[in-house]
Amino acid sequence: MTMREHFKKIEPLYPDVLGAITGGTRINMDKLQCALGIFPRRVFINQPTEVVVILQNMVDQNMQIKVGLQLPNQDKKGDPVVIDAAKKTLSIGLRPGEVGVLRVPVVPLPPTQPGAQFPVRVAVRYRIPADGRAVRPPSGGAPPSVLSVSSVKMQELREVHYAAHTWNQSAEIITTYFDIAPKRVPLSDRDLNPRYESLWTQEDLAEEMELVQEKIEAARRVSVGLTRATVYKPLLRVVDDRFAERGMPLHPGEVKAIAKIMTYALDEGFNLEPGFNTEESRWFQTLCQVLAHDEDVEDMEKGELAIKYLFDAALFDAIILGFGVAAPKVRENLGDMSERVNYANRILNWWAGQGEPDLSYVYLPLVLGGVVINLLVRSRDENPWVMIDELKEAVRGRARLVSGEAAAIFTMMHELLNEATESLRRARILRP
Repeated sequence: MTMREHFKKIEPLYPDVLGAITGGTRINMDKLQCALGIFPRRVFINQPTEVVVILQNMVDQNMQIKVGLQLPNQDKKGDPVVIDAAKKTLSIGLRPGEVGVLRVPVVPLPPTQPGAQFPVRVAVRYRIPADGRAVRPPSGGAPPSVLSVSSVKMQELREVHYAAHTWNQSAEIITTYFDIAPKRVPLSDRDLNPRYESLWTQEDLAEEMELVQEKIEAARRVSVGLTRATVYKPLLRVVDDRFAERGMPLHPGEVKAIAKIMTYALDEGFNLEPGFNTEESRWFQTLCQVLAHDEDVEDMEKGELAIKYLFDAALFDAIILGFGVAAPKVRENLGDMSERVNYANRILNWWAGQGEPDLSYVYLPLVLGGVVINLLVRSRDENPWVMIDELKEAVRGRARLVSGEAAAIFTMMHELLNEATESLRRARILRP
């Protein structure tokens, strides 16, 4: 079987059109992602502005969406505010995997007074006939190489400032703000009717995948440079920050273990471990898609490439690989491949902002896997005892706070740490 034939057998991941527009800002609503902006953000009385809603269907099902606008009727001083819109409730149908933009013009009218931070709240709700299969990873995935609109329109959408949410806010009601300057312009007869435009559909997928397949050889060349020497230290720098941003601050040993198993996934783990293949990994497919989007990425510094474009895909692969290396070393049943993939998707859903942080996501299997391959992935100036000692200290504190299934994870952790300690002693590696 040729690589082209092999690659066609891989379930394609649809591109992250929304992220390519917003720079990553997104609201996750499980099967739907959206982003809200307003442009221009400063207008005069009688001058329209547009509420812009990017909608990205994450599954292979038709989706019915209802969008409702909530416009202010008074300002911070209690004075009346009149903001007109042709429609405040809209219904949109998205096809499987479709991405589109909804534009809703609104215009401030007298007796509204000039001021700052007038809120526009947008409620978004959706309905699908069945759960469907996910066609994009929760974090969005790789950027698109094919679009249904011109690059000029894409640039116009990129110029909009999109609202960001903290992790604990309701995803169904999004708020953006605009200012009204102290000037009145003549009321125009501009059409205020809302407009929806499709940006990407399943019809674009065939061309997208052809372009991706053309980059397989380039991805092979790039992958040779993704080694522990080039990606381990960059991953060390960002793992701590990214987990903390998601409500899960890590101990130093945990950071090292996660960076190690992610490095192993990017470097040679998928070739060395039985049952795995680098070119079937999510990060390799993502790399092909990224190269199809921008061929200059081939010349990018490899550590920067790993953290900018491949991090989420490598995290998914590290979870699957972590199960693979840990399972033969522990007495617990760590599930079959379908169970492991479902678990990895659950972690990635949390990573994308759905659900609460769970310590299990750190240890099972990421830290467990990092302990197993401790000696295989390290920098020249790193003593492998350091991570083991740091993890023993972290586990002592963590284990006191858990019970039930989580306690079983720490039982496995103790077993692996004891085995790692013996391995270092047998290898006669001295403590620093």
